[in-house]
Amino acid sequence: MAVPKDAVWERDPHTAAKHDLLKQYLAAWAPILLSRLDVITYAEGFAGAGIYKHGEPGSPVIAYEVFADALHRFPKRMRVILVEEDARRVKELQRQMELVRSRQTDDITKRIAVDVHHGDFHPAHLRSCGASERWGNPSSSCWTASADPTSPSRSSKSWGAIPAPK
Repeated sequence: MAVPKDAVWERDPHTAAKHDLLKQYLAAWAPILLSRLDVITYAEGFAGAGIYKHGEPGSPVIAYEVFADALHRFPKRMRVILVEEDARRVKELQRQMELVRSRQTDDITKRIAVDVHHGDFHPAHLRSCGASERWGNPSSSCWTASADPTSPSRSSKSWGAIPAPK
């Protein structure tokens, strides 16, 4: 499929099938990962807008919902890192993540830190807090790097409960 030119586009049948597989895969692995680790990270390098033209959820929303459901059974924490280079899609993705978070309990939203980055994916997006860091202010974030931190056109928006590194 060619890269869509619009911020939100129609979901094709192949993408619908991919989303079904993603949901099944994450639903199977989330309990396993959360039973063994205190903090897990889900990262998506080409996150898109988080929604399709007819309201179907995109993979970032699907992943958030699956992991939020699993966190009801496991008192653990999670990081979600979403990267998108198109500014229009970043804006919509931020809106969609706010909506999906608003449907969860405060307990769950405090345990899932979400970062939406504008720019190209860079390994610095995966930098995380050390194991000794404590969970802190819901408005702070572990990840502060964007693809080009000096560029005023690049930005990130964070939600969650991971403090910035000291």
